[in-house]
Amino acid sequence: MAGIAGTTAKDKKIVNKILNRIQHRGPKSTWVEEGEKATIGCCLLASEETAKARVFTKKGNGISVLDGHLFDEDNLHPEAASLILENYRKFGEKFASYLDGDFAFAIYNRNDLILGRDHIGSHPLYYGFNNNELYFSSEAKGLVGIVKEIQELEPGHIFSLKDGVLPYSTFFESVPSFKTPQDAAKILKELLEKAVKRNMSDGFVDGALLSGGLDSSIIAYTASKYQNPIQTLTIGVSQNGDLPRATEMAEFIGSSHYWRIFDKQKIENILPIAIYHLESFEESCVHGAVAHYLTAEFAREKGANCLLCGEGADELLGGYHELKQAESNQEMDNFFDDLMSNAYSTGLQRLDRSFSAHGIEYRTPFLDRRVVNFCNQIPNEWKIYGPEKIEKWILRKAYENDLPSNIVNRRKEPFANGSGVSDIIKDISQQKVSEFERRPRTFQNLDIEWEFKSSAEFYYYRLFKEFFPDKSYERLVTRLNPLLR
Repeated sequence: MAGIAGTTAKDKKIVNKILNRIQHRGPKSTWVEEGEKATIGCCLLASEETAKARVFTKKGNGISVLDGHLFDEDNLHPEAASLILENYRKFGEKFASYLDGDFAFAIYNRNDLILGRDHIGSHPLYYGFNNNELYFSSEAKGLVGIVKEIQELEPGHIFSLKDGVLPYSTFFESVPSFKTPQDAAKILKELLEKAVKRNMSDGFVDGALLSGGLDSSIIAYTASKYQNPIQTLTIGVSQNGDLPRATEMAEFIGSSHYWRIFDKQKIENILPIAIYHLESFEESCVHGAVAHYLTAEFAREKGANCLLCGEGADELLGGYHELKQAESNQEMDNFFDDLMSNAYSTGLQRLDRSFSAHGIEYRTPFLDRRVVNFCNQIPNEWKIYGPEKIEKWILRKAYENDLPSNIVNRRKEPFANGSGVSDIIKDISQQKVSEFERRPRTFQNLDIEWEFKSSAEFYYYRLFKEFFPDKSYERLVTRLNPLLR
């Protein structure tokens, strides 16, 4: 993970300015290189100081920078930046289809500048023009005051100065066949184990998030097989909620477990900061971002540099309770498609910005390409199961004999709710917004294409506009819940 930036203008100063704004993504060092018709650069994390070839390279007339990871079979590729450049020279415009990993990248080669993003959108990338010059940045804040009309490169697309924005197809990969739920559960478990193992293959992972929910417990449990004891971290606002379950799970796997309780004043103090880093005002995203921000801050204090997390399981395997409202299999298919296609601007955005704010690398085994491809083949009725409509049933089935029963059977609860952060943020927001501003007509008369869910969300919007005044920035914001659009 890193911060990347660049421009077609021959101007190292402006690239350094952008990188300085996103220095939290790579606080250890900065690298900038000027080509004949473009200048690109990156900022590096501590873990990347000893693996620079993973992040940037210059070969002849070619320059490439990478935010993310690429895999070579079952291992993280040690020279990922070079691999991107080599693939481009070998396969031309189809090169991105051959990349396996989570990534956002930029390539300068002779007279063209190419930006690219993986199909999930695990890592962000924004761009815009000013006086016919292209500027790009890992985060939107890098381009404030530099471009007025900002655009986000969508997942599964590349941008080329020559050809504009183009989609690219994924590399075909066969999916293991199965006939029964038992078969599917076994395969899913095997694929997740391989995904965790290859995410840990370079030896940089030094911990895992652990809320005590199913997803994080599975990742921490699997990681403990390869690193024992592994460090696990939990936050909350009281001794209730996530903390008891996380402690139980930590004892079960024998991890070095750390937890912290935050008070209302701390949450109030960091709310504007979290929104600045998040670059969104959507209510659910803000609540999740604050919880993740606090976790990342705690992890940084504990010396963590690279953490595993369970992000992606809800979108792939049916963790949202709203999916239970689907009246047909086709409607549920549509909901799943919507969740995955917008994850990059909702759940993954809050994860990325919160941990990047503290210079912590995160890795998401559930979003491994093999896991994603397989989950897409699992029938919906095995994800939301039976008359009780049990969420993520097939995942529970996969680990029913491995984890404590109250962990396997724990009802899905959003991280911000389980940690207790959501309720406190709502109370703070209610106090900040006056009675006049809470009236519906106040929301309706704003010059914004957005329907506020609550006065709290309106307050988040006000904070957001202090940092991102241009309207094109607010148009980037997406509603998390597909049933509340």
